[in-house]
Amino acid sequence: MTKKRFTNIASRKRLAYGALTIIVLFILGAHAVLRQFSIGGTKDFHHFYHAARAMWNGSDIYAAANGHYVYPPFLAFILQPLALMPEHIAAIIWIVLSGVFVFAAALISASEAARCWLRTGAQNDPSIPWLIAAIAMILIADKIHASFILGQTDCLMLLGFACTLSWMQRKPLLAGAIVGATASIKYLSLIFVPYFLIKKNFRAAFASIVAFSFFMALPAMQIGFARAGQYGAVALRGMGRMMGIIEAPKTAKILRVSMDRSISITSSVFRLTRSYGLPDLFAAMFLLCVFIAVMAAIVFMCRRNGVLIFRPARSDRHVANAVTSLEGAVLIFLALAFSPQTTARHMVLLLLINTVAIAVFLVQDAKASRALLIIAVALQVAVLSFSFRAIVAWRAVGGASWCALGLVLAIVWSGSRALSEDRRLHGSELPRISD
Repeated sequence: MTKKRFTNIASRKRLAYGALTIIVLFILGAHAVLRQFSIGGTKDFHHFYHAARAMWNGSDIYAAANGHYVYPPFLAFILQPLALMPEHIAAIIWIVLSGVFVFAAALISASEAARCWLRTGAQNDPSIPWLIAAIAMILIADKIHASFILGQTDCLMLLGFACTLSWMQRKPLLAGAIVGATASIKYLSLIFVPYFLIKKNFRAAFASIVAFSFFMALPAMQIGFARAGQYGAVALRGMGRMMGIIEAPKTAKILRVSMDRSISITSSVFRLTRSYGLPDLFAAMFLLCVFIAVMAAIVFMCRRNGVLIFRPARSDRHVANAVTSLEGAVLIFLALAFSPQTTARHMVLLLLINTVAIAVFLVQDAKASRALLIIAVALQVAVLSFSFRAIVAWRAVGGASWCALGLVLAIVWSGSRALSEDRRLHGSELPRISD
């Protein structure tokens, strides 16, 4: 096959995969727009809209949303341009922007996974990242749809996590700035700061802290430092309310860590201990033990296959990239599973983990590893796609988070095994895509 003909075939496949991805997003977004008109409201975006409008008018952003706006003021600050439009128009524009952000996040994450795991194959066939992005998006389509319906901010977190994972080695200052910006919307991305320190990526850690401080203080340029300080206190007290440490601020309706809709391991442990009248300190200690056990299992799997994880990179650059990809999947899982509150819609972040799972699957030669990944992904899709509200025990124990743990363990085992096999056969070269 001539090089020109191969390039044409790759171009057509890339076009097909890209079209499939856009069609999926269009269908999900179009249904969200139609549903928004049919119910006459915009759900969660309604609260964001009124908070942004209040900031523009100089009034209280938390009171304007009747306490349903529970985010730091930076989100209301950046959404002010939408507040200048009628609410239904602003909601439609937000859905469109959300689709663009999700598409960009999927492609960035898929490109990074292909670069880390399928280096030679991805160079020879540029359509591979598009294939990974399309499959990963279809696997999590249900949660993307939920994010569109609610008008939530998960699209921003997806894009922020994807950019951070892609740039943290090559552009650490920019990656840190992204962490700080997204953490000013949701504190979830602050999990990268200790990770940067463990990896001795001090520039990224420093940039994260500086950017977080800057973006948290940025609304003060408009509303003044006194009111910005009041808003910041409300947001920080909200975190204390989640853990049951302090009482909730009167202006924000923040649910507790034990709320029944949360599927995180943290919430399940607090629900269990409180149901038996045990102190929260016991729950915290038990959670620490669970966390240590999970991390020990991950490290043990990698070490058994001769791969060092969560250590400063000292091996071949391409091996280090693959290890970083595994670490990114673990970080996203930890942020979801050990968060004070994780509802089913937050699991849209599994889109990024799925891109790693697909890349590891494609690089595999071992049938057992491929079968393990298929089972883990299928179980996760089944758990997230069907309603388990009627199964009280399943929700109570955070079943979806435990299934996500199974997926991450399958990725770590299969990925580290692939690296070990390739190191044994070809030295430090990364595996090539299977024929």
